[in-house]
Parts: sequence; structure tokens; C-alpha cells
Amino acid sequence: MKLVHCVLLAVLSFPLAATASAVERVDGEASRTPAQATVQWRGAKRAAMALPSLRYGELSAERIATLHAANRTRAHKATQIGIARTAAHEGAGRQLPALSWEPLAAGGHVARFEVTSPVALGLRVGLRIEGLPDSAELRFGGSELPLGDLLLMRGDEIANATLEDGVFWSPVTDGETQAIEIFLPAGSDPSRVRVAAPQLSHLLANSRRNFKIVEKIGESGSCNVDTACRVGELGAGFVHAKNAVAHMVYNLFNTNGSLYGTYICTGTLLNDTVPTTQVPYFYTADHCFAGGSGGVPAQNRQNVANTLTTHWNYEATSCGSGVSTTRTQVTGGADVLFNDANSDAMLLRLRNAAPTDATFSGWDSAPLGSGQAVFAIHHPSGDAKKVSSGQKTGQDAVSHRVGWISGTTEGGSSGSGLFTSGPGGFLLRGGLYGGNASCANTGSVSNANNFDWYSRLDVVFPQIRQHLAPQPMRSNGAQPLVP
Repeated sequence: MKLVHCVLLAVLSFPLAATASAVERVDGEASRTPAQATVQWRGAKRAAMALPSLRYGELSAERIATLHAANRTRAHKATQIGIARTAAHEGAGRQLPALSWEPLAAGGHVARFEVTSPVALGLRVGLRIEGLPDSAELRFGGSELPLGDLLLMRGDEIANATLEDGVFWSPVTDGETQAIEIFLPAGSDPSRVRVAAPQLSHLLANSRRNFKIVEKIGESGSCNVDTACRVGELGAGFVHAKNAVAHMVYNLFNTNGSLYGTYICTGTLLNDTVPTTQVPYFYTADHCFAGGSGGVPAQNRQNVANTLTTHWNYEATSCGSGVSTTRTQVTGGADVLFNDANSDAMLLRLRNAAPTDATFSGWDSAPLGSGQAVFAIHHPSGDAKKVSSGQKTGQDAVSHRVGWISGTTEGGSSGSGLFTSGPGGFLLRGGLYGGNASCANTGSVSNANNFDWYSRLDVVFPQIRQHLAPQPMRSNGAQPLVP
């Protein structure tokens, strides 16, 4: 049951109807998504097949150095982890060979192929697929993952996530090779399906290394605190909040539609006021998808959202263990419901359900006073989930200013939630824009360089209220009447 609170800011003439001037908050709740079955290949075992393949040449060290330099100079706390490559210029064979379709005893046909970018830690492959029926299934596996650890997408999901230029970007897989299997159900004609793989993103980080960029440039600072370290102290409300936080991986593009690079941010799954549903609303920062600075072209945010994958439960098994729990990647992209460059807020709706072990975070749309204790839950430099604690030190018209007493934020933390703790648990109050905070200046909020800016949910809320609080809230005095 969702606990919804409504506090009226003025005396009501009609006590049974809440007005638009009401400040609202809602508590969090656990995901009700059923556990998903393990995905297996449809066709013969991968090792027994001679697969059509497209192999790229070695990526130059200069291009890797350019990525690292760009990450060091960005003002916002978003981080690039992937480098664009095109088959026409860098592929040994220039294009993917023709597929070989295998009939299945149970009906239908299957074909599998591989794309390789040497020494990549992970891949995303840009696919151009024609004639794919909605009932088709695509499976994706990486060369560094166990054979049974696969990702599955349906034909209709792929159609929804395909960009304006006709390219669909695969989920993230670990290792230098991505294997892709296409299953066509009985009654589908394989001769009508055409597949090309004109682009890929060569990733310098992967899930097996907690998305830390190679050469330790992306490793988070030593002052950052594993979420597991504070569970005993902060309690169940904190556990619910951290389980609402996900690592984001998405692509940005050149003005001609070709890939610019793959990036990471952090976002938070939000609850709403409707007791009977669990819509996967996802709060993050507008600048994550915006581009338009640091040499990155301005972006069509919906195109970027189509490429979004979210990664859940990326956190240490115990305090300081360096070992991550079992993680889940949610594919399919998202729809942009609201974005505002001025406040740097963005609300998405994920196209697929949140995983079984996720939580829909509570939130509070009331103004947040200076001096209040605050917490950040985030993925600094793409590392396993961390928690920072501090206090609000000021604000402007659209942003909270925060200083840190424990922990900090870094590249990859962008978009992560700012939380306060109270009787209703941990509630979201905004999302990270950026600032000067670092391990070098954390510890005292009086340090002039120890600050970050967060969007203000109290400012943004009237523009997203129709999503998070869509039903009129009946109130008897100051108490809501909730089914």
C-alpha cells in the first residue's frame, strides 16, 4: 500500500479536495515484478557453431587518451566510457557476412553472429535490421560472461528503441566480442530479414570491473563509502532508497546521427501516488542527455533515451569487500516525460519493468531548508554504489547547494538523488548537476570548494505532478484519504 501525504499550504474552502498548492510526498515501496527466468540460446551451443563474424582492428592509444582527457575537463559529472567505431572505416571485413539460418525442431529459425573489437572490456553494437517481426527474439551475450548469462529482447522492443536513422543499439555486454542470436518463430520467412552492423561502441569499462575505466582513471576516490558500510546505522529506509538507484549507460550522437560515444550517469526509480500500479518513473539530470558542451553536439534527448540501459544492484556485498552482488541490466530504453535545462531535471519512464529487487523511492516536494542533513546515493566514476552524507548549505532559484561531511561525488554520479531521512524513510529531494566536491575537499561544509548543486524537486514538482501524483487527492483536514 502506498502511503501518500498531503499538506495544504492554505486554508481550504472545500476540505475534501486537495488543491494544486498542496505540497505532497509519498513513501517508497518494493517492486512487485516477478523474478525472471534465466535466458538461454535458442540454437545450438555457441562453441559448436562457425559463426559469421565482423572483426575490427586495434583501437589506437590516441583515441583512448582523448577520452580520458575529455573526462578530466568536463564541468558536469557525467563520464564517457565508450568510443565510437564504424565498420566501413575500421572493420577488417567492412561489413557483416550473410547470416546462416538454422531450422529448429520445435519450429522457427535461428541465426547467430559475432562482432569483435579487440581488447574492448565491453561492447554495444549498432544494428540495422530490416524485416524483423514483432514476435522475433534477439539474444545478446558477451565473451566475458558465462554462456547462460544472456539478455533477451523482443522484436517489438527493438522497433521501439530504433533511432530515426534506423539503427538499434544493443544492450551492454562484457568482453571484446558480442554474440547476437536472432530467433524467428514458425511462419516467419528468414529471407525477408536483413541485418547489418555498421557501428559499435568500444567500452573501456564493464560490469565485471564495476564499470571502472581501465588504467584506474575511472576508479572512484578513496573517501567514497560503500552503501553496505552504512546499512546497520541508517536502517531499512536507507536500504529501500539505495535499491531505487541504478547505474545508467547510454549513447550520445553526432549531428549526422552517427555515434559520438557511450556515457554513464546515475538515476533513481520513483514511486507515485497510485496504489494499484508501479510505473517505472526514473529521475535523473537533464545534462546527462543534453550534450551541447565540451565538444559534444547538442542532442535529441529522446534518441538518447532510446539507447538507455539501467544496471541494478551494483554494490559491494559487504563493507569494503570490492565484490559486487548479482546485477541486473534492464534494456529497452525509456521515454522522456519531462526535461528542463534550467533546473537540470529530467523524468523518464523506463519501457521495461524495474527488476524484482528494486524499490520505488519515496519523494517529498516540500521546500528543503538550509542546514538539513542530506544523503547522496550514486555511482561515482561508474563504481559500485556509494553513499555520501552532508548538509544543505544554500540554494538558488532552481538548485540546492550541498557540502559533504563523508564521501563526495564524481563523474558518473550525475543525476543521482539527493535524499533526506525522516519518519517516512529516505525521500528524494533532487538530482545531481555538478560542482567542485571531491575527496580532496570533503569533510567540512565550511570548505569553500566542497560543494555540489542539485535540482530542486520542490521547484520541478508542479511540472511533473501529473506523472507522480496523477490522481486527485481527497483530504480530510490535513490527512489524506488513500485507498
